[in-house]
Amino acid sequence: MRQFALVFLFLLPLVLSAQKHIYDVELFGKKIGSTVVERIDKGNGEVEFKLASNSAVSILFTKKTSALNMDVIYKNGQLVSSYVKNVKDDVTEVATVLWDGAKYVIKRGEETLVLKQAVDFSNIMLYFFEPKGRATIFSERLGRYWNFNPEGNGVYECKLDNGVDNIYRYKNGLLVELEMSKGASVFMRLVK
Repeated sequence: MRQFALVFLFLLPLVLSAQKHIYDVELFGKKIGSTVVERIDKGNGEVEFKLASNSAVSILFTKKTSALNMDVIYKNGQLVSSYVKNVKDDVTEVATVLWDGAKYVIKRGEETLVLKQAVDFSNIMLYFFEPKGRATIFSERLGRYWNFNPEGNGVYECKLDNGVDNIYRYKNGLLVELEMSKGASVFMRLVK
C-alpha cells in the first residue's frame, strides 16, 4: 500500500499539469472524425504537446481518409523537437524538426531544410493559446513559417500555398472552431 501511495504522489503533479481538448471534425454538418490535443507539463521547463486526428468520409462512391499525429516538445519556451505523421488516402508524409543547439534540422520526406531562428510558438500551440500579436506561425508539418492575419474578435486567417484557407476562431482565448476551406469547408469544433 505504501508503494502505491508513493507512486500516486509521484504521478499526481503530472496529472494535474495536463490539458486535453477534444474536437469533432465535421463536413456538411455531419461528424466525420475527431481530434484530440494534449498539453503535458513535464516539469523542469519541458512541455509536450500531442495531437491525434482521424476522419473518414465517402463522397461519390469514393472513401477519403485522413489521419494526423503530432508529438512536439518545448523546453524553456523553445521548440526542441517535433514529429508529424500525416496520412491521407494511404499516402504517408512524415516531417521531423530537431534543434541541434544552433539550428533546426527539418526533414520532410527526402527533403532536408535548415532554420536558424529559434521557434517560440508553433501550430500545435494554437489549440491552447490565442496568437495575439503574432504575424507568423511556424508549422511543424510543413517546416516553415506562415502568415497569420488577425481578422478581429478572436478570428485569425492563414492561407496556405495549396489553396486551403484556415480560419481559427477563439472565445476567451480558447480555440473553439477551426474552419479549413478549399471549395467545401471542414470544421473542427470544440466538444470539451
